[in-house]
Amino acid sequence: MKKILFVFNHPAPYKVALYNGLSSFFDIHVIFERLKAKNRPALFYYEKQYAFKLHKINGMSLGKENFLSWGIKKELKRNTYDLVIINGYSTLAEMIGLHFLKSRHIPYLFAINGGIVKKESKLKSWFKKKMLQGAYRYLSPSPIADEYLLHYGIEKERIIHYPYSTIKTEEIPTALLSNKEKNMFWKAKNISHSQVFISFGQFIARKNNVRLLRLWSKVNPDYALILIGYGPERKKYQSLLKKEHLSNVYIFPFMNHSDLLKFIRYADGAIFLSQEDIYGHMINEALSQGLPVIASNKIISARSLIKEGNNGFLVDASSEKDIIDRIDKIQADMSYSALETAKNNTIEKMISAHKAIIEDLCL
Repeated sequence: MKKILFVFNHPAPYKVALYNGLSSFFDIHVIFERLKAKNRPALFYYEKQYAFKLHKINGMSLGKENFLSWGIKKELKRNTYDLVIINGYSTLAEMIGLHFLKSRHIPYLFAINGGIVKKESKLKSWFKKKMLQGAYRYLSPSPIADEYLLHYGIEKERIIHYPYSTIKTEEIPTALLSNKEKNMFWKAKNISHSQVFISFGQFIARKNNVRLLRLWSKVNPDYALILIGYGPERKKYQSLLKKEHLSNVYIFPFMNHSDLLKFIRYADGAIFLSQEDIYGHMINEALSQGLPVIASNKIISARSLIKEGNNGFLVDASSEKDIIDRIDKIQADMSYSALETAKNNTIEKMISAHKAIIEDLCL
């Protein structure tokens, strides 16, 4: 049985599901640099059972994301693997690990979750190229995300695609809810509107929810907006609701994965105006429950998954007129296309793709 090592920043549940699934076919070993990201609530980590071998490493957390440790290097010195797949270069622990892999000429795969090309200094660009280059192959979730790798000099023929998902096939409903079922659900929560739109995620500036709230004062007053999430901007949202007299906007706290999916399937559509997202799992999560999605063209997953006018719309987050126009164009029959898109982007398909990649490269 082939022995595979994965390195990832923290035990995100969809990564745990991937590694668990691959453990049926390979001897999977995993290093998580930290057991919890500081900006994630405890409910985020709902995958508690590990079918793989976890290697804990010692080190020092620096800020929200960085981690200083020689643990990856030490593990690579202790054990030999048929394949190493490392998912990042931004922490000191990852930099040390990558340097060791390159200096010892150990073949490895470099996986990205997405990526956004930004204006930066020549020094920063040079450093990123140095960190990124050197892998045998690169794993990317979509041709849109490839742009990041290509920008830093990675050859297109060395990039392999994989579906990137947080959704299991069993979580996608087999039938859509009736209007009666939806109305009863919202009525029980004292929400009574002709259309209900949902946005969920972190309450941070990058998600651009302040703009969404200000815009909502100009849409049909019979359209409700529900925000679900957590983060430092919550009080700002609540203050804005009072200031703008937004009686058709409701804020709900963070929900665990299962509860969120059961909740959002009662909505008529989803809307996300992020200023940037290196991927953005919320797009596929909304589609998986039959919600047509209106999304900013700055969200990588939206550009990959949304089929214009079919399962949703891409918008320029700075164009108020464009967004309001698309809200009015959301149709119930788009829900079927939303479900079909999600069926092709599941955790099972992510596992299957990785299995094929590993088998191909480990022959």
